[in-house]
Formats: sequence, C-alpha cells, structure tokens
Amino acid sequence: MADLPEERMDNYMNLYIQSLIDGLLLGGVYATIAVGLSLCFGVMRVVNWAHGALLMMAMYLTYYLVTFTGIDVYLCCIISAVIMFCIGYFLQNTAINRLLARDKDREPMSVLFFTSGLSTALEALALIVFGGFALQAQTSYMGKSIRLGEYIISQTKLISFVIAIICTIALYLFLQKTETGRAMRAASQDRAVARLMGINERKTYCLAMAIAQMMVGISAALMVSFYPVTNTTGQIFQNKSFIIVVLGGKGSVIGCLIGGLLVGVIERLFGTIFSDSISQIMLFLLFVAILLFKPSGILGKEKG
Repeated sequence: MADLPEERMDNYMNLYIQSLIDGLLLGGVYATIAVGLSLCFGVMRVVNWAHGALLMMAMYLTYYLVTFTGIDVYLCCIISAVIMFCIGYFLQNTAINRLLARDKDREPMSVLFFTSGLSTALEALALIVFGGFALQAQTSYMGKSIRLGEYIISQTKLISFVIAIICTIALYLFLQKTETGRAMRAASQDRAVARLMGINERKTYCLAMAIAQMMVGISAALMVSFYPVTNTTGQIFQNKSFIIVVLGGKGSVIGCLIGGLLVGVIERLFGTIFSDSISQIMLFLLFVAILLFKPSGILGKEKG
C-alpha cells in the first residue's frame, strides 16, 4: 500500500509528459498557421481578419479533394498550397493594394474593415454551401500511432508536425537568403527607402500575401487529417494565431515557431491539469500580459 502514492505520481508524470508531447506536435502546426498572419503584418503592416476564414475554406477544399479524388492528404498540401497562393495573389492585387493606395495610414483601417467583412461573408457562404456539420478527412493514417515506452505519438500529428517545421524553416530561409526575401524585409523595415532602391512595392505586397495564403493552404491540409472542419473553425485558429504572432514577435518567422510551440504546450498542459476552459483563459491572459509588458514579443523588434 505504501507504494501507491509513488505509483500515482508516476502516472501523473507520464500523463503530463504525454500532454507535453501532444502540445509540441500541435504547436508546430499552429506556428505554420500563424506565420502567414505574421508575414502580412511584418511586410504590409496589415492585420488580416480573414485569416481564419481563409484557413477554414482551405480545410474544406482539402477535405473534398481527399474525399472525392482519394489523393493522399499530405499530397494535398501541394495542391492546396498552389490554389491558396493564387487566391492570395489575386486578393491582394485586386482589392487590398487598392485600399492601401487610398489609405496612407501606417496601419490602414480600410483593409481591416475589408478583411473583417470578407471573413463574415466566407463563414456565411460556408454555412450555406457545406452546412453546419463537422467534416473530417478519412485517411489511412487515422488511428495509427507510434509507441515510445509509456508514451503514444499519433502518426498523423507527427507527420503534420514534421511537414509544418520544414515549411516554416523553408520560409525563414527564403526570407533571409533570397533577393525576393530581402526585398520583402526591406519593404517591412522602411517602405520609402525600399521604393527608392527600386523595389516594386505592389508586387512585393502581392507576393507576401500569396506566400501567406500558401502557408494557410499547407496548414489546412495538415489540420484536416486530425481536426474536423465547420464554418466556425477558422475563428478558433485565428484567435490562436494572433496570440502566437504577438507572443513570438510581429513579423518574426522563428518567433512564430517558438510562440506556436509555447501555445500548444500551454494549451495541452493546462487542459490536462485543469480543463480546456482554463487553458483558453491562460492563453488569453498570456496574450494580454505580452501586450502590456513586452509588446514586441520574444523575437520581434519595435518599428519606429
């Protein structure tokens, strides 16, 4: 009988470590969702309130691709990424660039209102077209897991995590090592100087939005393999994306990765120790604390 407390402590520890593993796996995917939002803000200083709604539409797209064509859900990452890249470029080129040209403010309110309206319209359209039922892609990976001693790792979450990390690091290297990436960073630091250096601001913004939506398309394919989609799914991940962007630093890709991992771990650990409601409260308390005490985030820099 004396061994019971020690055995119980071991069980609790195993449960917490299992939650930590799950949190890290989810956090990697969260980071990929948030990095598109961070890129839009970093380059254009635009808050895209339609980010979650576009993710939701991309998840529906992936679901129907997998369901009706039988394509592997992870191969759908490529298809979804290409389609969302084109949508992002079109959206920026036909609407947002025009609003930016009219509104000379540092963070134009017209874009905020436009993307907010677009988000509401897409959610209503999804409800009409797809209904309010939760849909989840059925794949050959579902239910499969890898056992490491006492711990179980979901195969779908592990594959999604690996792809998410690779894509996030690839985006970071693109921004750091390529001429186009450097042009984007220059435009984010000082638009006037970038314009004088011959950087085409309009095309840079279009490419930034296209890449942001490409990351959304990849994230959608990764999420739909283990998370059901409804017309309100985007709101959940949009809120988490804002927390991650603020936590990691607005415009910082690596900051988003760190922030995503932290949010995933906090969500799972507090959900295990207390409840899911408490974990969401903790996330928003963290959000408020970062805004109050370190608004630049972990790796972000304040812009003058």
